[in-house]
Amino acid sequence: MLTEKLQKSYPSLTKQQKKVAEFFLSHGPEAAFLSVAQLSQQVKTSQASVVRFSRAIGFKGYPELQQELQNWVRQKVSPVKVLQNLMGKQPKENVYARIFQMDMQNLRETEKAISQETLDRVVNEIIRARRIGFIGYRTSRAVAYLLYYHLSRVRKNCEILDTGNNLTTQLINFGPGDLLMAVSFPRYGRQTFEILKYGKKVGCRTIAITDAPISPPSQVADIVLLAERESAAYFNSFTSAVTLVNCLAAGVSLKSKRSLEMLKAFDQIDNDLKSFMI
Repeated sequence: MLTEKLQKSYPSLTKQQKKVAEFFLSHGPEAAFLSVAQLSQQVKTSQASVVRFSRAIGFKGYPELQQELQNWVRQKVSPVKVLQNLMGKQPKENVYARIFQMDMQNLRETEKAISQETLDRVVNEIIRARRIGFIGYRTSRAVAYLLYYHLSRVRKNCEILDTGNNLTTQLINFGPGDLLMAVSFPRYGRQTFEILKYGKKVGCRTIAITDAPISPPSQVADIVLLAERESAAYFNSFTSAVTLVNCLAAGVSLKSKRSLEMLKAFDQIDNDLKSFMI
């Protein structure tokens, strides 16, 4: 176990290596996806010190240490582990009231963390884009689909990216002038990360809605919107993420000159097809 290796080796480490060890012990999840350069900058030491530290505690190099740390983080955020921990506790408070309180706190923290300028930047990216692809896997896909649905009513060329064999057929059409928007929360889907990397490679702009500045999608996206996800249960809370979706949909619909025209066209088609009872 990484923490055991750190504690066992700590007395024999140099002063600089002890700084790295202390960072790992207190900020393990944050360090899991940092490169050597990013970690050395956080700790205010050299990259060489980070590499020597990795070897000093028993690893061949930093990549091997990082892999073990990522495995530990994955176990920590595993729904099974979280539920086991929750079941081992006997909360005195009403769990339903606690969920409402945490969601309200998530909203407050998310509102404080994201400026109006950042939201305006994202809205402008959405309006300017030639084509938009929306990415999300597992529970994150529900939020990605909601974002796709709202935006596709007020602008053309929106596409929810497939999770199966059709993905490559869709991605081949993306390039400069296009936008990829990803929603990704723990446990972070590897394919979301790879699609964002591919988008950057072919010249797309990229935006991520995620929970932490050190999450995998945050490492590659051009713009990151951080949504608090704390929950009193084993699953992520998406209250803040859905509110961000509502903000973006409202921003685009009010700022884009074509949004009203698009909505009228959709309404006409729905009426012609008798889509709704009322």
